[in-house]
Amino acid sequence: MNPKKHRVLKYYLDNIKPSLDEAPYLKNIVKIIWMKIYQTQLKLNSIWLAIDLDKIYWINHRKILFCLIWSEPEKQLYKNKIIKTFKYRRKNYNIVKIEDRTIFQSFYLHFIRGKKWEETDFYKQIICRIENGESIWRCSSIEEYQKRCEKLDKLYVNIKNNGIKSQKTLKKNSLLKENRILKKADEISILVGPEGEMIHCHSGKHRLTIAKLLKLDKIPIQILYRHKDWLRFRKQIVSYLKKKFNGKTYQPLLHPDLCDIPSIWSDKRFKLIKQKTAVKKGTLLDVGAHWGYFCHKFEDLGFQCTAMEDSERNLYFMKKLKKAERLKFNILSQSIFNEAKDEILKEELNFDIVLALNLFRQFKGMEEDLIFKLKKIFSAIKAKEVYFQIPEQDGALQLCKNADGKSKNLSPREFIGSIIENSPFIDIERIGEERNHGIYKIS
Repeated sequence: MNPKKHRVLKYYLDNIKPSLDEAPYLKNIVKIIWMKIYQTQLKLNSIWLAIDLDKIYWINHRKILFCLIWSEPEKQLYKNKIIKTFKYRRKNYNIVKIEDRTIFQSFYLHFIRGKKWEETDFYKQIICRIENGESIWRCSSIEEYQKRCEKLDKLYVNIKNNGIKSQKTLKKNSLLKENRILKKADEISILVGPEGEMIHCHSGKHRLTIAKLLKLDKIPIQILYRHKDWLRFRKQIVSYLKKKFNGKTYQPLLHPDLCDIPSIWSDKRFKLIKQKTAVKKGTLLDVGAHWGYFCHKFEDLGFQCTAMEDSERNLYFMKKLKKAERLKFNILSQSIFNEAKDEILKEELNFDIVLALNLFRQFKGMEEDLIFKLKKIFSAIKAKEVYFQIPEQDGALQLCKNADGKSKNLSPREFIGSIIENSPFIDIERIGEERNHGIYKIS
């Protein structure tokens, strides 16, 4: 230990702690002062980083895969399961998968398999520490710890029946008071790693473990720390968007630490496609994927996804965001149409679902032979369903010219019919619209 820290700790143990133990009200005053200092630091850091550090995020339990190992005994216990180290507050900590920890495996045995607490390693380890004179969660005897386990049973039933709520919302709840979960600082605490990975820190490990066992879609978390490399990437995104899209992303960002950035397109298109598709699992190609939004969403549903994008800038952000979310979708770094050779890419476009929502953006400035190019694309696609987005202007499309070079107006349905006439597709269904663009299902 640092000599200076050692002297501070010794002074606290010799002079301050005895007084606090004799006068509990002084202990409460110290806690209040500490919380005020902590909240002030958060506000100052929020201004400096342009991020609301006091914000509560609601995320899917699957986004949190790792946790920090704090103590030396735990390091020895999990030494064969350590993935990497993480520097937090000038110290290096080991990281392991949450599912590898004894607490997760023991909770699984108790709550899912129906084993008694006494049969789990978690219970045995705590009892061993209590018998050695330690006080764990204010339990200094086996009887006290058994009562604590009964409260964990109540907590599991409560979360199963009512879901998990933020501690600020449930501050006055009697069950939470029994479990000493009383303030906002007791939220499930998260660190964001250098690549955007979500790492559980310390607070709320019981609630997080229960949420994972119950597979909850939404749990409240508080981000306590962001790695400097992740902050640098986050600033790159914000800076690029200010220049390109007036501060908005083209499609929603799904990483919890980026989801508050506004977007041009909402999640409406994804919801429409999810509702209308007859394919529940399979392969999917997103043509002109931008930063990979649809691959993120459909991979979560179990699809094997491929993102096709030829912009170097978009590919840079897409790959970073894919890594941050620990996703596996494939990336094709090319356009669907080779302008130099005036032909479709050589790969066979054989997928269950093809999303062609951004084709007009790809062919901007080449409207005179748009139908010709789209015919080639659709003749090469072999899919069960294609979802096509088309701008609608008073029911007619003024994007193409006939053989005489004169402009002609086509309704969206007529336009789609003309580009699929040499393809295996027959049915055209308008499933909705967003921002004056019709969304069509072609099958």
